Amino acid sequence: MAGMKAAVIGCGGMGSGHAAKAQDLGLELVGFCDEIESSATRLRDTIGSGYITTDSGRIMRDDSIDLVIIATHHDAHHPLAVAAAQAGKHLLVEKPMCVTYDQAVDLAEEVEKAGVKLVVNCKFRIAPTVQKAREFIPHPRLSHGQLAMDNYALKEPGTSSSWLWDKDDGGGLLISTAVHTIDLLSYLMGGAADRVYAEGKVFDSRNKGDAGYPDALVGTIQWQSGGLSTVISTDQGHNPFVSKWFHQMWDGERSAVFSKHTSRVDFSGCDIDYLETQDLPESERNKASMLLNLMEAIETDGDTLCNVHDGARTVAICNALDAAARTGQTQKVAR
Repeated sequence: MAGMKAAVIGCGGMGSGHAAKAQDLGLELVGFCDEIESSATRLRDTIGSGYITTDSGRIMRDDSIDLVIIATHHDAHHPLAVAAAQAGKHLLVEKPMCVTYDQAVDLAEEVEKAGVKLVVNCKFRIAPTVQKAREFIPHPRLSHGQLAMDNYALKEPGTSSSWLWDKDDGGGLLISTAVHTIDLLSYLMGGAADRVYAEGKVFDSRNKGDAGYPDALVGTIQWQSGGLSTVISTDQGHNPFVSKWFHQMWDGERSAVFSKHTSRVDFSGCDIDYLETQDLPESERNKASMLLNLMEAIETDGDTLCNVHDGARTVAICNALDAAARTGQTQKVAR
């Protein structure tokens, strides 16, 4: 959108990726904020203009900024997004939207009160493969989603993601990363979950703090639509044949299988056998952007593909699965 100005809070890897996309989409990046000043400086220098700050309040007080991208550690998402909404700024928030459901409800209230647009960067929703699968199979009965990744907490210093396991920072593997899988299942299955059950274990506690988040979880989700899903969240090593992400769904007659980070979907019983994102025209691939989706929602006063209520539902499911794995008891999902 011509003339729209943006700022990035959290100038590490994810923030840098969003900044590059914002520049491609014609947004003017005017502010770069990070607790580590050198990170903000590095990103600002890459983009080529704008100011740097370690004070997020400066971003909120800057009336020239229309849109804020939040790509910090997860514990900061809630306070920063609330402050941005109260300042009247539209928001792209990295996943997870918040760490707890109570935080998500609070943010939803502030977003609605302010009348701003928010999109959570649960990017699988906007993948061309997912959009095509929803077209062919709009009401699936069963689905499966899994995150199976390498144990990043044990990688070399400087590449470790051990902060993901901290209660006051990342919130554990489920809500830090498998949230993508939970959100995609929610999108495919109609949104609202009724109850969940899960079993979880900590197979290797090294560099994973003392909060007890499982590094292997197998769960089930009962949806209000009547559908059922299974979910796996683990860092015990990924399967190179399907990538660390793998999803399936069935409706009794047709099925869809997503692989290669959802860049490919294979169909059974549908009009086409498969769709591979790389086979699509570049112009169509470029439309698969949650930031672009947010910009279009602002321009048209429409809704985003993963709004604040979608984000809250996904957080509620993640919280419930974690509670089920810890207690061994079925959990009702907050709503």
